[in-house]
Amino acid sequence: MIEVTDGGRWTTIQDRGRPGLERFGIPPGGAADWFAARVANELVGNQPDAALLECTATGATLRFDDEAIVAVTGGQAASIADWEPFRVARGSSLVVGAIAPGLRMYIAIRGGIDVSLVLGSRSYCQRGAFGGGWGRPVARGDRLPIGQLVGHEPASKPWPPSHRLPLRGPWEVRVIAGPQTDAFASDALERLTATACRVTPEIDRMGLRLETPGVRLRSEEILTVPMTAGAIQVTPSGGLIVLHVDHQTTGGYPVIATVINADLPLLAQARPGDTVRFRAVDTEEAARALRRMSGWLELDL
Repeated sequence: MIEVTDGGRWTTIQDRGRPGLERFGIPPGGAADWFAARVANELVGNQPDAALLECTATGATLRFDDEAIVAVTGGQAASIADWEPFRVARGSSLVVGAIAPGLRMYIAIRGGIDVSLVLGSRSYCQRGAFGGGWGRPVARGDRLPIGQLVGHEPASKPWPPSHRLPLRGPWEVRVIAGPQTDAFASDALERLTATACRVTPEIDRMGLRLETPGVRLRSEEILTVPMTAGAIQVTPSGGLIVLHVDHQTTGGYPVIATVINADLPLLAQARPGDTVRFRAVDTEEAARALRRMSGWLELDL
């Protein structure tokens, strides 16, 4: 068991989520920075779908009943060695503190966090307030059970910096046009990709709201349609909402473009005030980017 002595600002249990249930109104969920979470599990020798902790802005403080092998990835904290496995002694505590650069940090423990499965996943769902052990973020006094199933031996060296994603903006985020390009003027996507968008404080696992100073992308109304993570909705006022892993499954704002899967982790680490620039790509480039990151996960450490 691991005791939570401080839950931090917003710490939740996450895994790969619940893909394929959107038709029932359930978002896919899972780790917002899927790449950092996969690496954390890889470093401690867990299976890719093992549950771990996702800390936002300020990390948790954990007290270990027994010795454990831990890895921390994603956003950085000054007091912790990151992107490499390390041992935590029995009875000692792991204190994360403030997270910067980056916004979200992942803490993987060898064996994984063994809370109950809900609809095939241990992830906490923000929209539905279920999963994650208690249907809420972890809090002081919670005790996290650690499982026994692991995939392989822990890594023997740190994850190389050359195979990590940046933690500081400004961010270049690749998008694929549409699907509702017909709802906009013919030059709308070109104007969007030429605009520096500012990340507002309105950020959570459901999405990010962006400001586009000096640019208003007028659009026509559309019928409510299915939504996906990465969809860039344009509101009637011209603002942008980029949907993330706990997004609503349908929406009535037109989508001018969709962030590719390989770049969703960048938005998971973006902080208020950061600058985002979008770059339009085709599906072939999107597939190449995802294959490249998948290849990184096959490193033998």
